[in-house]
Amino acid sequence: PGLLGLGRALAKRLDALSRRIIYIVSSDLAHTHQASGPYGFCDCAEKFDKACGRWASTMESSYIREEAAREQGLGAMSCGFTGLVVLDGMLDLFRDSWISATVANYHPTYYGMLVAKFGPPAL
Repeated sequence: PGLLGLGRALAKRLDALSRRIIYIVSSDLAHTHQASGPYGFCDCAEKFDKACGRWASTMESSYIREEAAREQGLGAMSCGFTGLVVLDGMLDLFRDSWISATVANYHPTYYGMLVAKFGPPAL
């Protein structure tokens, strides 16, 4: 609730500005894709990254707030998770009028990476 509230408050503040704003979130995903990586392996990593990708494609909060949160708790070790939760709180203000798209969701090394965009349909 704290991160979601921060996101909502930030969205209200930015929306009140008279200029366009780009908000960039670091979205390193699970850091436990490879046993040889610094954090070891967890089969939760793939599930976490997929839930984040589904969230970014649909803006459906349950993917980040429930599925990804569960896998994070099991050991996905995503340093970008908190920023994504803040962004989901921001989306509470715009979800009905914005669109989203996942551009990339891969883990070429021990950690996953997500590139997505959210915004008005003209974006």
